[in-house]
Amino acid sequence: MKLKPKTIVLLVVAALFTFVLFQNMGSVKINVFFWEPINMPKLVLILSSIFFGWIIGWLTHMAYEKGKKKAAKASPGPEPQEENTNKETPAGTETNP
Repeated sequence: MKLKPKTIVLLVVAALFTFVLFQNMGSVKINVFFWEPINMPKLVLILSSIFFGWIIGWLTHMAYEKGKKKAAKASPGPEPQEENTNKETPAGTETNP
């Protein structure tokens, strides 16, 4: 079985990501506005930040796509151009009545 380069890169990135996560098992204190400080492992903080970032990105993408579809329905596009049946005269040969 031969692995594709894309699969190899994804496996290397996943291994490095896992290594970094487990190196950050220590506890961290988080201060958020007026709430009491929260102690949690860095691993949980990193994973929750990735998760919430993904959710926000997905919601933003969905809103953008919905707006794009709505705009496409509202404006059907440019009107077809009519053919010009008038013969154009060469420059400088126009006559004024």
